[in-house]
Amino acid sequence: MKKIMKELVILDLDGVIIKGQSQKCLLNYLRRAKIIGLFFYIKIYLFFVFYKLGLVRNPKNVMEYSYALLKGKNSDYIRKIMNGFFDSYLKHFVYPDMIDIIKKHKEGDKELVILSSSADFIVKEVASYLNINSYIATRFEIIDGMFTGNIDKDIVYGKNKINAIERFISAKGLSLKNSWAYADHISDYNLLEIVDNPVATNPDRFLLRKALQKKWKVIDFNK
Repeated sequence: MKKIMKELVILDLDGVIIKGQSQKCLLNYLRRAKIIGLFFYIKIYLFFVFYKLGLVRNPKNVMEYSYALLKGKNSDYIRKIMNGFFDSYLKHFVYPDMIDIIKKHKEGDKELVILSSSADFIVKEVASYLNINSYIATRFEIIDGMFTGNIDKDIVYGKNKINAIERFISAKGLSLKNSWAYADHISDYNLLEIVDNPVATNPDRFLLRKALQKKWKVIDFNK
């Protein structure tokens, strides 16, 4: 009997599963916990403002600068910080509407994957909370159990997201037939184009314009 191939559901994290930006939430958490200083906080916070306004094309440089504070920290330390961050802060930003959508896709026995430019140790916490087995995110270099503060290879952003999902499909023996994708930012426009069921989710004004032109489904949890 021929095995039925599962349909793929691709979920962005920031603005789709999480209200706002997960890394901005982490920034707020670290400031409240007095792990980072005010000057560092303000400098990185401004980046998120510029990103939201569409003035940042590639956040890689800012991510490398931001996560330089991980240099010399061991994996157990980072895990402890992330557990506290998610349990006491980030899980309260998960959209209930998206939890319902994820539940329906699971009932349809689909293959779900979170695809995000955010740091993998953040995405891992969300995936675990939502019982999603697969996630693809920006990884940071670890040598001998210690973070170097450097991004491993490249950030999962823009066209790199498409490359990453193509590798995932190949490794899992999946296809894009009847596939779904949920994304909120114009940088994910090309990703939405390659699936059969694109859903502009809480879209920024640039993606909303494209979605309306393409007659894609648009959902907004904030209204």
